[in-house]
Amino acid sequence: MNTQKIDFQNTHWGGTTYSAPPFARQLLSHIWDDISTPLISLIVGPRRTGKSVILKQLLNRLLTQSKIPTKQILYYEFSPHESTDAIWETYNYFVKNIANTHLPTYLFFDEIQYVKDYEAIIKLIYDQRPTTKIFLTGSLSLSYKQKMSESLAGRFFTYHLPPLNFLEYLELSHPDQVINFHSLATESDPHKRAHLISLLNPHFPQFLQFGRYPEPLYLKMENDHTKQYLQNIISQSLNQDAFNYFEIHKPQIIHSLFDYLVVNNGHEVSLAKISNLLDTSQNTLSHYLDILEIMDLVYPLYNTTNPLFKHNRSRKIYVNSAFGLLAPQKDISTTLGLSAESYVYERLIEKYSQVTYHRVRNKEIDFVIPDKKLGFEVKYRNSDQIWTNPFPGLVATLLTPHTLPSLLTL
Repeated sequence: MNTQKIDFQNTHWGGTTYSAPPFARQLLSHIWDDISTPLISLIVGPRRTGKSVILKQLLNRLLTQSKIPTKQILYYEFSPHESTDAIWETYNYFVKNIANTHLPTYLFFDEIQYVKDYEAIIKLIYDQRPTTKIFLTGSLSLSYKQKMSESLAGRFFTYHLPPLNFLEYLELSHPDQVINFHSLATESDPHKRAHLISLLNPHFPQFLQFGRYPEPLYLKMENDHTKQYLQNIISQSLNQDAFNYFEIHKPQIIHSLFDYLVVNNGHEVSLAKISNLLDTSQNTLSHYLDILEIMDLVYPLYNTTNPLFKHNRSRKIYVNSAFGLLAPQKDISTTLGLSAESYVYERLIEKYSQVTYHRVRNKEIDFVIPDKKLGFEVKYRNSDQIWTNPFPGLVATLLTPHTLPSLLTL
């Protein structure tokens, strides 16, 4: 056990708070609202969205707002290929040498997925130390989700952290526009709405192309550097994460599959057709599609609500809107439109447990919420019509001539 590493990571034991950006993701307030619940708080999501930052911001709040004694809090970031005993050794050192076990304690374990079979030890701590609040961050994987459900069933809340939404982007990059965003959500006068939209529209294409991740915005990266940053995320996900957490026997196939889906973003896909193109079995493709979905790189959308028929029904695949514009661009307006459509879908699946699309012959509705009997048709083009979606949770607009329409979600 490396006690120096533990001491080094817990700088708050010496009376200092953690260095963390002042900007707070919206998810932070939701987790903070649940701070008093004994359940484990599990923060998951794709690479670089800010899971570790949220963990440190929560820790700082406990110190500054809740006045928790510094030595009642343990923070530890695990590394790849960490020993299975790492959790227990770190925790044992903390309770024996640092904390007062008669008082509530707080555990912050970052990148927990690096520790094999961590679930059993987390379960033991949770069950045996009811005054211990546990926070975990980790990436998604098939075994990860299955083991969490089986070993820690009923013991955790899951918080999913996606890339930045448009409001968060404005808060970081264009704070003067935040008031216009909020005003648009409640404004009913069509002329005032058109004016507000004209103020926000110039920022939406930049958001879709380069504004989905916090770090490039903090560092004020140029667009070319941000594009390279996004490509690195894809490379790390497919070349590192996919091999660490999944059984990948044909690495070139999963790369080619993702490239194909980026080019065909938002289209119906046929596994039989892709199988012929890539010269691989449909079972392998189905497995790799699951992996891409679990890593938040793609999102399938089915033309059915019945899970028994999903494998036989048509489906669209939407690429994570942060990466849709990395495709070779034959038509930038079309590519932007598909990325905007992906973004709306991502926002809908954050709010609803079931989203489908509807197609009968040549008639189609982009997104349907079956339980609410709501349909959404997403447009991203010039229009001489002003259309206001009556559903208050999602603001979708078609604009007057000479303005580029955008889709704004709350």
